[in-house]
Amino acid sequence: MGFLGKQANSVIVLVVEGAYPYRKGGLSNWIQDFIGGMEGYQFYLVTIVDRPETCGTFVYDLPANVFGFQELVLEGEDLEELPPQWALGSDPSRWLTEILDADAWDVASSRWALQTPQVFSQLFQWIKYSYPKAPFLPLYRQIRSLFGNLLGLLAQVKLPVEACCIHALSTGYAGYVATYLSRRLTCPLVLSEHGLYLLEKEEVLSRSPQLLATQKDCIRWFFREMTQISYSQARTVTSLFQGVKKHQVQLGCSAHKCQIIPNGLNWEDWRQFQIREARQNPRIGAVLRWTPLKNVLELLFIHAALCRQGYPVTLVILGAVEDTTYWDVCQRAIQRWEIPNVEILGHCSVQEHLPDWTCLLLPSLSEGQPLAILEAMAAGLPCVVSDVGSCRQLLGQGVEGMEVAGFCIRPGDRAGFIAALRQILDNPELGIEMGQAGRRRVQACYQQEQVLAAYQKIYEVE
Repeated sequence: MGFLGKQANSVIVLVVEGAYPYRKGGLSNWIQDFIGGMEGYQFYLVTIVDRPETCGTFVYDLPANVFGFQELVLEGEDLEELPPQWALGSDPSRWLTEILDADAWDVASSRWALQTPQVFSQLFQWIKYSYPKAPFLPLYRQIRSLFGNLLGLLAQVKLPVEACCIHALSTGYAGYVATYLSRRLTCPLVLSEHGLYLLEKEEVLSRSPQLLATQKDCIRWFFREMTQISYSQARTVTSLFQGVKKHQVQLGCSAHKCQIIPNGLNWEDWRQFQIREARQNPRIGAVLRWTPLKNVLELLFIHAALCRQGYPVTLVILGAVEDTTYWDVCQRAIQRWEIPNVEILGHCSVQEHLPDWTCLLLPSLSEGQPLAILEAMAAGLPCVVSDVGSCRQLLGQGVEGMEVAGFCIRPGDRAGFIAALRQILDNPELGIEMGQAGRRRVQACYQQEQVLAAYQKIYEVE
């Protein structure tokens, strides 16, 4: 779908990897609300998926101001075969930079040339120089796979006619594709990071025992180079909180490009929200994706410990299954340890369930600035969460002169989580005070209209 009939000065090309509009979750919800809230702009989506069967499986109704989209498949195998012709230089360490200036034909033909003797020779020399003690074939296959996927991705790109801005919602493949579009269309790039792509990639590598250490080093190099290239091309780089900005600068982003724009909620959706009267049997809620990073197994063990200590609590878990293997591990744990009173509801409306909860519990190993915490705060619920990302800042814990909206506990400190939950369960008035403090914080600091105004200003400057 093209740009014909649209005003170029109001068209934003939004580049997203993986999440939206195929999977429910915090980032996807943010994108849906963001596009719908930016009514003065038209959006063209470029989405990156890992498998062809994902294409078209939208779980969101696209807002009215989305007028077109492209779906790019990371491991697409049905590309038109072209005569293999290598269009890049002889130094693989420069390929990621050189690809950005290649036209569509050069990109596509170079993908088919990756298996030619010419490229084999170049990679042989580079690997022997860069990784002198590493086995050659595993590294050769790894590098060929990385560049093959990237060139195949770019070969699918259909350049829009014109736009006022390219906006990537992460680094990695989305950031690199957005950089490519920005260079080819000669229009500015805005880069937003809700988390740190490189840290998430590191977590994936830590769970990949089949890869050699040198293969992991090569993957780190590849994605770090892509990240730094995207930082260099971007005019503005946004993040949710100071911790991410610090990492961006450490990774090579110029500090003057960095801007912090926190998450926000539409306060009108929460203004009249009221928690129902306390039940005799408390309900502890969690909103998450079933992945190891969300530490669902620890969530279950914390709940089990409370039950063993005589608290008549029910654990309610909302959220989609993202890692089926981890889901199976958690289900076996529930059965093996006979963990009682666990309700698993899948993805559903958070607002419908919040009124029945006593508090929110999130023992995650990694977070950015979770919308789940903001929604719980807006609903007047106290929160017991891991001290990761910006959770401490959200709750106001340890900040002089600021009301506290819950407890931040060191990740993995099961006793600390249990003690915090017991304080709320044993002292309902404390939970109410924390909940009301959270509502006031959201109303003052985390409103969606503030987010939209900040990005509108960025778009106008760009």
